[in-house]
Amino acid sequence: MRQNGDKRDRVQSKKILIVSSTTQTLYNFRIGLLRALRDNKFDVRAIAKREEFDKKLEEEGFKCIFLQYLDRKGVNPIEDIKLMLELRRIYREEKPDLIIHYTIKPNIYGSIVSRFTGTTSFCMITGLGYAFTKKGVLLKVVKLLYKISLGFTKKIFFQNDDDRKLFIEEGIAPSDKSVLLSGGVDTEYFSPEVCRNLNKKNSNNLSFLLIARMLWDKGIGEFVKAAGIVKKRFPDTEFQLLGFIDKGNPSVIPEDKIKDWEREGLIKHLGSTDDVRPFICKSSCVVLPSYREGIPHSLLEAMAMAKPIITTDSAGCKEVVENGKNGFLVPVKDAEALASAIVRFINLSEVRKIKMGEYSREKAIKEFDEKPIIKICLKHIEDALRNTKFKNISGVKR
Repeated sequence: MRQNGDKRDRVQSKKILIVSSTTQTLYNFRIGLLRALRDNKFDVRAIAKREEFDKKLEEEGFKCIFLQYLDRKGVNPIEDIKLMLELRRIYREEKPDLIIHYTIKPNIYGSIVSRFTGTTSFCMITGLGYAFTKKGVLLKVVKLLYKISLGFTKKIFFQNDDDRKLFIEEGIAPSDKSVLLSGGVDTEYFSPEVCRNLNKKNSNNLSFLLIARMLWDKGIGEFVKAAGIVKKRFPDTEFQLLGFIDKGNPSVIPEDKIKDWEREGLIKHLGSTDDVRPFICKSSCVVLPSYREGIPHSLLEAMAMAKPIITTDSAGCKEVVENGKNGFLVPVKDAEALASAIVRFINLSEVRKIKMGEYSREKAIKEFDEKPIIKICLKHIEDALRNTKFKNISGVKR
């Protein structure tokens, strides 16, 4: 027993780097894993571009290392080479036992660099990004870079099976390294109990809330068109957008366009927030007509808070809805079908709407609670740390 304990202690004293494009994504979507690693005595470092959320991570007790050369949406090869050199310097200085990469550039360039510093790495593919919603040179380049980099990583985690199968079938990812591990949500933090402690909404009008960055490929254009269709029959229905304008993204919706929609009375843009729960509480239904996702975190949050949802029959989105039970599925890029689903929801009885929300909550707890998902992830991490024989080709003494 003592020997087993010693072995486990040795695993848990290892250093792990968590690398992502922004501290915002680390705090909003990975904080559960970061806390679990810390609670299990791992030495954890968060690496990302510096922004406002770095203070929140530091308040949690995590040491942050900030990237200077990570341009999330840029395609300048010189800047990407600078990023690789920066990552190489950090990996050599930190001498980690495992690196976990999130988001496109850390997944691609971080995996390549980890190979040349002799460090084991994981890739967490939480969505395929803008490039995979378009056809052209950019998509070909991204696929090639993924194919090169994923050969260097120990395991590749996908949040939905469509993405996993796509990468395997196109020869981008080896099947023996590819693991399906869904995204999860903190069902205690996101709970209907929160709504009971908030003031009830003043308006009796139905409201439909879309939580996302203001990007065309989130289906926001279709949401606004659907709002226009629905308002002709139900003029008091409210349509709200919650999320920041991601100006560095090629799919960004111009701020002037959003203001035009507001002036036309189609939607209200609520800006961005650190806490989406009050907004979810005040909504009747949460909508995300996205073209493609990993697993949409905003819908998991809404489900956990017992809200019906409407989303598209697309990769990542369709996994969270049982059509007619906790919401409705509609085709991608089909504003009229989206409007029909919204009208269908409006015409449901109050009892039916409540039942839908209750089923959302049940499904969130049963399938997407982050605690068992994090436990599985921890098991993969511990197995990798026990079984890895490092090939140190960096010249760094470990």
